Amino acid sequence: MMDLTIIVCVYNAAAYISDTLRDIEAQTFRQFKLLLIDDCSTDNTVELIEEFCNKSSLLAELIKLSVNKGIANARNYGLNHSTTKYVLFIDGDDRLSPFIVEKLYGETINDSNIMAVTCWSQFIDMHGKKIAGGTFLGVRSKDEFNQKAAGGKLFFMPIHTLFNRQIALSVGGFNTFGFPDGRPRYQDFCEELDLWTRMSDKYVDGKYFTTVPEVLYYYRKNNGLSSNHFNMILKMRYTKHNVRRRRKGMKDNTFSEYYASLSPAELKDMKTEAFAADSLRNGVILLKGGNPIKGGWLIMRSILARPSYFFDKLKHNL
Repeated sequence: MMDLTIIVCVYNAAAYISDTLRDIEAQTFRQFKLLLIDDCSTDNTVELIEEFCNKSSLLAELIKLSVNKGIANARNYGLNHSTTKYVLFIDGDDRLSPFIVEKLYGETINDSNIMAVTCWSQFIDMHGKKIAGGTFLGVRSKDEFNQKAAGGKLFFMPIHTLFNRQIALSVGGFNTFGFPDGRPRYQDFCEELDLWTRMSDKYVDGKYFTTVPEVLYYYRKNNGLSSNHFNMILKMRYTKHNVRRRRKGMKDNTFSEYYASLSPAELKDMKTEAFAADSLRNGVILLKGGNPIKGGWLIMRSILARPSYFFDKLKHNL
């Protein structure tokens, strides 16, 4: 009996979805269901998926949502619609090692207390070429996990994490409630960070996360200029706020409640950090793109706004 579902949520992914699906088809471990959820694409994403499903030997299902409500909603739909013990989310524009499912699934069956297992990832550009950077982190032992969880730390694991579906549902799944209507959709920022951190509460039951220290996933990096760090920082601080409350035996605040409680000084501090983050990222992009004057000026602006942010990034990238 299959106890794993790979879930791919897509929106206007026609340029890349065929490559992603071929990588899923090429997995060395194939005992999984494939669930594809289209969030009202306006290009030919659906046609490409249907073509793949007609030819593939995988047990695949396509669901076409009737209203676009964003990635957190689509992922939550997949989490609730699937019936297997484990799920693994894959983004529809990324690439996979043929061994990712075999190695992540293999870890889970070694210890029933493992509730989630992830791996390292490498950045690729929009053409699929490897570029500098990636995600090379994650807890490696139960003791390391317990120390972080007990201390109320955030868990920065990527979405390509194979995890126990029932445990995720027991802590609320991808959170889509208690957010203001309209845009920005705050529920779509750091939605996986929020879920992993709520799942970390289960450390008291002996459950834990682990990491395969190997690049098995290739994350497509958009090198366009960015201005959305504020929303991400706000969502991260909201997640941190609630994990601290839970460690004190208090119930979570909704995002709307948390936002309403912020002082002008707290909002200003977040905006300063976001300004530094946007400036640094955009400066590096411009430097690489052959614009050293504007790129260097943006990097200097980032350092002046928040020196600690620049040196923290420098340390982690080195």
